[in-house]
Amino acid sequence: MKKMMMVAALMLLSVSAAFAGNSDALKAILKAQSYSEASKLVESSLGQLADNAEKATAYNKVVDLALDAFNGESKKVAAQQGDEAAMYDALATAFTAASECNKYDQLPNAKGKVKPKFGKINAVRLYQLRPYLINAGGFYQGKDNKKAFNLLSYYITSNDDPMFAEVKTDPAKDPNYLNAAFFAGYMAYMDQDWSNAEKYAGMAVNDSVNGENALNIMLAAMKAQLKTAEDTTKFVEKCKALYEKNPDNQSIFANLVDAYSQAGKADEAEKLVDDRLAKHPTDFIALLVKGQFQEQHDQYQEAAETLKKSLENAPDEQRKLIIDATIGDCYFYHAQARLDKIKGVLSKAAKEQFVPVYQDAIKYYEAAKALDKDQSQKSKYAARLYRCYYFVYGETDPKTQEAKSYAGY
Repeated sequence: MKKMMMVAALMLLSVSAAFAGNSDALKAILKAQSYSEASKLVESSLGQLADNAEKATAYNKVVDLALDAFNGESKKVAAQQGDEAAMYDALATAFTAASECNKYDQLPNAKGKVKPKFGKINAVRLYQLRPYLINAGGFYQGKDNKKAFNLLSYYITSNDDPMFAEVKTDPAKDPNYLNAAFFAGYMAYMDQDWSNAEKYAGMAVNDSVNGENALNIMLAAMKAQLKTAEDTTKFVEKCKALYEKNPDNQSIFANLVDAYSQAGKADEAEKLVDDRLAKHPTDFIALLVKGQFQEQHDQYQEAAETLKKSLENAPDEQRKLIIDATIGDCYFYHAQARLDKIKGVLSKAAKEQFVPVYQDAIKYYEAAKALDKDQSQKSKYAARLYRCYYFVYGETDPKTQEAKSYAGY
């Protein structure tokens, strides 16, 4: 009895069968030796199949062959002898074909009756393989980001596939769900597929591991889609809604300020900053933006003092570099604004009054330079650093010449 039950179970795992009266097109598909051959035959002869039942049977043959190929290749990969690309291609084909199989399996056959044959067994045998879709996404990352996205996103969307209705897991209890959503969003972003980047990264913003990065990807993708004034208005509303839900999040705050600025709503942006500083007086982003607004209003001394407070709370060297360069600009442009008002030749006594201001600028530009180890941010300070040295020490001074060379002159 035990042996008979085992045989019966094995029979369930191979549910393709030849039925009496099969069309010639279906007979050809059922004789296929590989899933690629079967897929091509289904694609070329779908319209020649007799009814929905035959179409379901044809697609299920593709599923059978694809899973055979996947299982065989996965054993080789485990022994470090297989082809991972071939393994994941077979897996992707199995999922796609199973979804098509289920679609036709739920439709009336030639007699007008709905008699599903394949849905349950395909749901069981494929759902347990869904984690491999995440592995496949990782495999294609950087090699084919579009394919990586397709595989990762299907991990998410397959949970809502009607085929898996009876076996699916609650996403809240699935430890892989948010991770897959994040990397799907990231792959879409790398492929410049902005709408999907926004969608999938947005699913992962509450993830304890990748939530902050997911939020940044979502916001960047939202900004990349701005083309019209209407788009900008919608972006402002989205950011406002996010900020209302996450009032302490600095990234959302910064993007809302930027959104207001892009929409020409400078007053709203400045009010937002002042309101945040009233609640969080040491918030480095709010202080940075406040200082930048003051600089735009030619309030250079006030801006420098505000930015120094921001610098005290900057969380990393990259942002310290930006703030140092901006403080340097405050001193530099403050001196330049005063110089522009002087007519005629600048006397030695008058020049001495400006030297301390330029030296303050040099101090912060040099601080930015020290942090810019790969020199990728030179455009933010190098040219003005040279001009400061030129004013204070003259063209022939070694410090000036070094700054000139560094600036690329």
